[in-house]
Amino acid sequence: MIRLEINSCWKVFRLTLLMLLAFSCSKDDGIIDEIPPEGTGEPIENSKTFIYEKFQENYLWLDELPEIDPNSYNSDSGLVEALRYKEVDRWSFVTDLAAYKALFENAQTKGFGVGMSYIEGEKRLMVRFTYAKAPMGLAGVDRGWEFYKINDVLVSSIENPWEALDTDSEVKFTFITTSNDTVTRSMTRTDYEINTVLHKSIHEVANRKVGYLVYESFLNDTTELDDAFAFFADENIEDLVIDLRYNGGGRDYTAFYLAAQIGGHEVQRNVVAEYVYNAKRAAKGDGGRYAPPPVKNAVNLDRLFFITTKSSASASEMVINSMFPYKEVILIGERTHGKPFGMRVFEEEDYGIVLAPITFQLLNAHGNGHYFDGIPVDHEVIDDIFHAWGDPEEACFKKALQLISGEEDQVALKSARLRPIPVPLERGLQEITGAY
Repeated sequence: MIRLEINSCWKVFRLTLLMLLAFSCSKDDGIIDEIPPEGTGEPIENSKTFIYEKFQENYLWLDELPEIDPNSYNSDSGLVEALRYKEVDRWSFVTDLAAYKALFENAQTKGFGVGMSYIEGEKRLMVRFTYAKAPMGLAGVDRGWEFYKINDVLVSSIENPWEALDTDSEVKFTFITTSNDTVTRSMTRTDYEINTVLHKSIHEVANRKVGYLVYESFLNDTTELDDAFAFFADENIEDLVIDLRYNGGGRDYTAFYLAAQIGGHEVQRNVVAEYVYNAKRAAKGDGGRYAPPPVKNAVNLDRLFFITTKSSASASEMVINSMFPYKEVILIGERTHGKPFGMRVFEEEDYGIVLAPITFQLLNAHGNGHYFDGIPVDHEVIDDIFHAWGDPEEACFKKALQLISGEEDQVALKSARLRPIPVPLERGLQEITGAY
C-alpha cells in the first residue's frame, strides 16, 4: 500500500476526483486484456473495448461485473449502463473529453448558468442559484426569483419547463423577483466560466463575527477559496458557516484544500482520508491515507456549521466526514446525498471520451465512511429557496445564526415549509455544475 506522506505537496498528490470525477490517466495506464467480440478471432479496438477493459481492472465492485461483449452495445453510455452495479452505483459515467477538460481545466461549461428547483405539490419553478459570468448571472437573475413565463408561455402550463432551456436559440424569460417585481430577460446559452464561491459575507450576532461561505463545486482552481479565507482572516471571524447545499463534488485536491482551510492546525498534517480500492488495484499499490499540508489563512475554530441538502455529495460529504475526528460539527438542513465513493478518470484522446467509473471508497481518520444513505443533520430545516444568499431570514442560515447566538427557536417561515425539489440533472458533468 502506498502511504502518502504528510509533507507531500499539493502538486505531487494525485488529483483524484470525488463525487463524479478523479485522476486523469492515459490510455496506456494499467493492464489491458484483449477482449475478442463474438464471431471473430481478432479484437476490435474501439471506445467500447477501452471502457470494458478499464472497468475490469479498476471498478470497485469487480465481482459484480457481467461478462458481456462490449461491441454488442450501440453506444458508450449504453455499455456503461450495462456494466454499472446498479444496486449501489448511481454515478459511473462516460462523457465528452473536450467538455470535461473545459470544466476541470478552465472551469468552463455551456448553458444559461442557472440551477433550478420546483416546489413540491405546486407548478412553480424557482432559481436556486446563478453563476456570475453566465447569461443568467450577467442578466441580473438571482436566487429566489421565480420563473413565470418562458417564451411567453406560463411555466405552470409547461410539463417540463427546464427542457425549454435545451436550445441554442434565444429564449425569453419572465421572472418574479424576490421584491415581487415582474421582469423580462432574453438570452442565449453560451460558454461561460464558473464561479465556485457563490457568496461570502460577514455577520455579527451576540457580539460574535460569523463568516458565511456558499461553495458550489470543487473544481481545480483554489483562487476563490483563497480570496474567501483571506477575507475571513481580515475580519477575524469567530464562527464559520459552510454552505454546501448544492455542492455535488469535484476534485479531491480542492476538497482537501478546503478541509485544511476550515480544519486549521488540528487537521493540517493529520489524516483526513483513507482510500480503499478493489483487491486488484490494492495489490498494485493503490490506496493509502492522506494528510493535507498547511494552507494560508486557515481558521482555527473548535466548531463548524455546515448547511446541506440531498444535493450535497461526494467531495462535500468527504469534507464534512473528515472533520468529525477533530471538530464539533453541526449540520443544518437535509441529509446529504450518500456517496462515500470516488472515481478515477480515464481519458482516451483517440475516441474523444472520458470514462469515470467508481474506483474507491473514502474513510476518515477513524475509519468511518459508510454513509450510504447520506450524513444525517442535527437540525432539519427545509431549503428556503425564497431568500437570497446571506439573508439572515433564510431558514437554514437563520438556524445557524440562532445556534451561534443561543436564541430560542423561532416560528418557521411559511416559505421554508414549501419543499423545493431539484430539477433532473444528467449524470456526469451536469451533476457537478448543478446548472442548465
